[in-house]
Amino acid sequence: MKSSEQVLSELMEQGYSVVNGLISPAAITAIGETLKIAISELPYGANSFVGTKTKRLHSLFGKLRDLDDLTINKGILTVAETLLGDVILGASVATQIYPGETKQPFHYDDGIYPLPKKFKEVKLGVMWAIDDFTEDNGATIVIPQSHGKRESYSSLGNAQEKIIVMPSGSALLYLGSLWHAAGGNRTNDPRLGLILQYVQSWLRPQDSHLISVQIEEAKKLEPKLQALLGYSMRQPFLGYVDGINPMELLTE
Repeated sequence: MKSSEQVLSELMEQGYSVVNGLISPAAITAIGETLKIAISELPYGANSFVGTKTKRLHSLFGKLRDLDDLTINKGILTVAETLLGDVILGASVATQIYPGETKQPFHYDDGIYPLPKKFKEVKLGVMWAIDDFTEDNGATIVIPQSHGKRESYSSLGNAQEKIIVMPSGSALLYLGSLWHAAGGNRTNDPRLGLILQYVQSWLRPQDSHLISVQIEEAKKLEPKLQALLGYSMRQPFLGYVDGINPMELLTE
């Protein structure tokens, strides 16, 4: 298993890093079974970006508890906090790509924020392979060393694409400014992945966790997960409730 220093070095050099051995096969299998049941009744997406043969399950922490330990994985958080400082969860999405899906348009995730083009990194994405990711079933495609280039896709020139093939249980960590896309699925079976995004805590999260996981449910969670969901205060003053850290409300 890679050290956090090696992962950070690869992130800075290439914009992404693949890590194995962070979760047991039994745990990833259990997560996969739960997600597949939850996602099975959902409709496909409505356009080429979200996928017309792709199903997406959002606001996961308001629907199931199976991901809690995965989200506060020490190895992932060490990298996220070293890279970004104080973080919260930006988004949580399970994506299941079905046979016949085509390649997603290239994009970078922190494009949702109106940042200057040369701004520092503010987001770390983690794509967990719930199923094996292969060249043919919709594995994530990245453009190495494209991070920090918040221009247009055409400005990258003849950029080389790399398909991230990785076994179930692996995690692809990638910077928020890295150009990437989901691949097409040319197989006969769906491919399931899980996206967790960590952002600097001064940013508004993409997913409104404080609505999907309200305070009575949040009281049952681990303190670290409570903080990541937004029940925390960025020092010295950002995010307080009546002048105090909202974490104190969860212990009343």
